[in-house]
Amino acid sequence: MKLFHIIAGAQNKRAFSNMGQVFGFSDEVMAQTLRYFIPPISKAIEKRAQTPDGVISILELLGSRRYDRFLDDPRIFGHPQIAKEGQRILDFLFEREARLQKIVENRARVLPVNAATLRRLFPFIAVMVMGAVEVRTRRPLGVILHRVAKGETDDRAIANPFMALAQHLRKQEKQERDGRKRRLFSFFGVTQPAPQPAKAQAGSAGGLFESA
Repeated sequence: MKLFHIIAGAQNKRAFSNMGQVFGFSDEVMAQTLRYFIPPISKAIEKRAQTPDGVISILELLGSRRYDRFLDDPRIFGHPQIAKEGQRILDFLFEREARLQKIVENRARVLPVNAATLRRLFPFIAVMVMGAVEVRTRRPLGVILHRVAKGETDDRAIANPFMALAQHLRKQEKQERDGRKRRLFSFFGVTQPAPQPAKAQAGSAGGLFESA
């Protein structure tokens, strides 16, 4: 399902109406605004996901909060803590305020909302989009987690497949780095102590599936 449709169905299909009531716009204007802001957020996520470290960082971001619950809560709009959380997402995805401002200004030219108001809306939109991403990916990632863990997942891992997968990938990365390091030492004729065998497979490793 497309992110826009997931957002439109949130809060008993009143997400745009609830948002408009707080910020003084019709639900049609809020829906149009979301349509214009989803693409740059989606592209920023896709760009970050082009590297293994980027994939892990996105998983950790998704695993750090229940954005799907924020999305379904009509009280989020205008709430200072949600605005702060949304800005954290924007800082993660875009890094520079100048980039955020350019996105806002470009959309202010085509939307019946001024740039200052769009900048206030942007963090809330970011939270909603991340909530929709979480709704869309939670189940497929849970299936992937079950497969890589050989079915040995605990309740916390099942509840937070994002963080569990991030931890699994970080562990895998470390093992690969250690392997490359050992090969390099071997190339130069330097011996290293043999690595300790892993305690168990990824799914049963002690700290692998801890929730955020």
